[in-house]
Amino acid sequence: MKKFINEYTNYTVPFYGPADFVVKKAKGSYVWDINNKKYIDFTAGIAVTNLGHSNNDLVKILNHQSRNAWHLSNLYINMPAIDLAKKLCQKTFAEKVFFCNSGAESIEAAVKTARKYTSTKFHKNKNEIISFSSSFHGRTMLGIALAKAKNLIEGFAPLPKGIKNHPYNKIEDLETVFSEKTSAVILELVQWQSGITKAEKKFLTKIKQLANKHKALIIIDEVQSGIGRTGTFFAYEQFNIVPDILCFAKGISNGLPLGGILTSNKIAEAMTVGSHGTTFGGGPIACAVGSSVVDIISKKAFLKNVLKKERIFLDGLNSIAKKVECVQSISSAGLWISIEFNDDINIDNLIAKSHSRGLMILKANTSTVRFSPSLIIDDVLIQKGLKIFESSILDLQKK
Repeated sequence: MKKFINEYTNYTVPFYGPADFVVKKAKGSYVWDINNKKYIDFTAGIAVTNLGHSNNDLVKILNHQSRNAWHLSNLYINMPAIDLAKKLCQKTFAEKVFFCNSGAESIEAAVKTARKYTSTKFHKNKNEIISFSSSFHGRTMLGIALAKAKNLIEGFAPLPKGIKNHPYNKIEDLETVFSEKTSAVILELVQWQSGITKAEKKFLTKIKQLANKHKALIIIDEVQSGIGRTGTFFAYEQFNIVPDILCFAKGISNGLPLGGILTSNKIAEAMTVGSHGTTFGGGPIACAVGSSVVDIISKKAFLKNVLKKERIFLDGLNSIAKKVECVQSISSAGLWISIEFNDDINIDNLIAKSHSRGLMILKANTSTVRFSPSLIIDDVLIQKGLKIFESSILDLQKK
């Protein structure tokens, strides 16, 4: 194990601080390391493998499509991309889709599309973007400029301009960041960077009013909250808001690189041939798998079951909180859960202890951990994982 970890360290740029084990295989909600130690996975690749690792049905589709067409580029039309685009439009507000490779790329496409639309339809200086504190829109230069968090932007100046930032869920002074130059406002309906935080009703109502007044578009970032994660196909369905542009990625192809934006015909018409593009986006393999993912996850019975599993997690976590007396808060949005601790618990130590006992969890910040398991994780496995989580906390409290 140590040999491979050393080789990883020697040959890769140190952008990540990975766990101290090397993965050999993964199936369903289990992961095995190269020593055959088994882990229960409460991460799903950070909310990506929504239908579990190496899903049998998806493997069949991948294998079938790989024998027919692997890659073509967007100079040629492929049927899986048509099928997936059609389904996404039929199941959402959208009339048009653009496929790319990742969440960060979907943000880039959304902002470019918004600016092109408003600068063409109204005036050339209508190009400012409003974003919010505690947000996360990827790690491109645009993404970190939108987030405007010190830990993301330090050392990377100068950042893209034309962006205004305002406190999330704060109505006071919100109107001061809007103007005739505002092209669009971008926000997550469920933030996760500092634990699970939902947009408040009054906040969204004010955004809609101001966007309408200033003829600005609303971009909803559902890179992580979409594709069933919060208990509806997309989270916007729960918030009484219809975006002008929606960004998606993460769970759409269960681990294959695929993302994109959804929008209307009116807005899409502003983008012309050559105004944007991507080499790999909308490839036949990713789209074929994505089409099956949409078929499965968009069913009402499936989404209802996500909420049932959320309840199992919350009941278990509330029970743990009473025993360990170090939990500050528990928040959730479907199978997207955060647990905030007081100063008695070191989060890095908690994650390491959970790993040592066979449970994979995620760090949100210095006081909070997150769970984003597969949407089809077995109920029994949830209980087993929570027992490991509880014992890991109790272990740390003994020291």
